[in-house]
Amino acid sequence: MIDISKYIGKPYQHRGEGQSFDCLSLVITALNEHGYNLPPGDGEMIRKEWYREDPERLIKGLKQYGKRISVDELQPLDVVVFSFRGIPRHAGVMVDRSHMIHARQGKDVAIIRLKHYMRFFHSAWRMEVNR
Repeated sequence: MIDISKYIGKPYQHRGEGQSFDCLSLVITALNEHGYNLPPGDGEMIRKEWYREDPERLIKGLKQYGKRISVDELQPLDVVVFSFRGIPRHAGVMVDRSHMIHARQGKDVAIIRLKHYMRFFHSAWRMEVNR
């Protein structure tokens, strides 16, 4: 398991960094801390409801920095994406083969079992940038 304990219990905040996180800032921060060199975003403003304006935005960003993998290939530091109402708009980072860390609106950052989100599973990604 990767060491991400310092993030557990941090509050959710849209575009938060450091002491609070949304799902994207948590993913980027955790991966950068473990040797990846990912930018903080795609250069465009990230509004609270970005997914309504560009439903494929998250996936387009992941395609730039990683490759899609099968759920059977998951390992620590892989990114998992979840779709709600048909739109891929939530992400987490695997900490082992069955648990992920994520930041969810209205909740503190937590580690949960992946199986609790599998009905929303969209895709899994292995980052390949400057590792």
